[in-house]
Amino acid sequence: MTAQVHGLSIGVGGGGPLIVADLELELAAGEVVGVAGETGSGKTTLGLALLGHLGPGLQRRAGQVVSAGLELLGPSAVSGTQLRSARGRTIAYVPQDPAGALAPHLRLESAFAELHRAHRMEFSPQRRAELFERVGLPSDDAFARRYPHELSGGQQQRVAIALAFCLKPALVVMDEPTTGLDVTTKLLIADLARELAAAEQAAVVFISHDLPLLFRVAQRLVVMHEGRVVETGTPTAILEHAEHPYTQRLLAAWRLGGSPAPAADGTRQVLSVRGLSAGYGDVQILHEVDLSLGVGECLAVVGESGSGKTTTARAISGLHAEHSGRILLYGEPLAAEVGRRDRAQRRAIQYVFQNPWGSLNPRRRVGASVAITAQYLRGLSRAAAEELAVQTLLDVGLRADHAQAMPQHLSGGQRQRAALARALAAGPEVLVCDEVTSSLDASVQADIVALLKRVQAERGLSMVFITHDLALAGELAHRVAVLKDGRLLETGPTAEVLAHPKDPYTAELVRAARLAS
Repeated sequence: MTAQVHGLSIGVGGGGPLIVADLELELAAGEVVGVAGETGSGKTTLGLALLGHLGPGLQRRAGQVVSAGLELLGPSAVSGTQLRSARGRTIAYVPQDPAGALAPHLRLESAFAELHRAHRMEFSPQRRAELFERVGLPSDDAFARRYPHELSGGQQQRVAIALAFCLKPALVVMDEPTTGLDVTTKLLIADLARELAAAEQAAVVFISHDLPLLFRVAQRLVVMHEGRVVETGTPTAILEHAEHPYTQRLLAAWRLGGSPAPAADGTRQVLSVRGLSAGYGDVQILHEVDLSLGVGECLAVVGESGSGKTTTARAISGLHAEHSGRILLYGEPLAAEVGRRDRAQRRAIQYVFQNPWGSLNPRRRVGASVAITAQYLRGLSRAAAEELAVQTLLDVGLRADHAQAMPQHLSGGQRQRAALARALAAGPEVLVCDEVTSSLDASVQADIVALLKRVQAERGLSMVFITHDLALAGELAHRVAVLKDGRLLETGPTAEVLAHPKDPYTAELVRAARLAS
């Protein structure tokens, strides 16, 4: 076996609660093992433990981790020097955010050379070119001289994968490597993981909340819940004969079914975008995009990484002022910069970030973050705003006592609910949701989608829903707009676009979504 985990328990220091308990796992060369579970289940703690790493404030309580003959965690663990030597060479890591693997000041070729120097190995440009070719990147020297910021998110992740496999490690841990990527890139990353595991004879641990993706990539699946492995087996066996109630719930939440809530008044336009072009410095991201949003309607903006989805959302919300064209609210033009919009306009359009930390102050209690929005944008007294904050937290499925909690003490799904509550406390007419479910596991994602459908119906909200997930677009949206390379390819009723796509790119997205599910 390439790696073994025996009786591993990890807990919070000072006698705090266990994060993972009594874990047993064996990994064979060339095998891909998928690890599934909700936020807080212990997936990432297990992944880091396989690298001999414990998160801040955590300690090993029992058990051991052995990889390629080295005891990385345990009573006879290797020294810090030996562990540092093993990382990158014997064991490797692909993070969720490729920025964690790519130094922004290093060209791609320099990153590979630096990795070899760190392990006192001779750099081979041929090996770099070979790996780039395998992961679907240009293998020429001109591409290798690029900086990370000159690549799309999917390209950055493929470079990170090439780096991880470069020194032929025995074990590679891939921690949510497809989060935030479009469906075609997700499938590519999954296929690459499986192909490279076989070609390089490395054991790969693929951590994800995306069940369809795990069914595609993994030969064996491990399901974690509350720090324990509750089920393990082949994807087919688990899909057809799941025994544990939690696994059964995960599978039930895989796809929600149902259809979007009926639009309140799709004929009246609340928001119009005309000839929107936007960029960053000399780089143009959007090219003459036209969109419209009816009262009570949900418009999904779909596209791959780098298509301009988030730039569109931020421009609408006044968070990206470097744009031309017109954005109209009930026919009235909006200033490009949110600070130049009046209070009523700022209140009318509220933005919910992909990462809820964009909405929540880590030094402020959740209730205070929600209340300050109501106080500032609705002109309420402090007491009235605090009362509204508690009610809004209840409306999004949190408890009243969550108002007194700090954001870091909530789960990922709870933080996203709190971020949504902060936006709703303003009393908006348009909610702009930017990939708000992309980092959530299947069951929590299902809850958030159901919540969005409910609050939209109850409050008559209009919604711009940014996503790379066509299945989610079909679940929530009345209409869909497809972007590629900053240009609008097609728009129309969701069912019509999904059933009869006009553009070849849309047809490819639909095909990839069907493959993924």
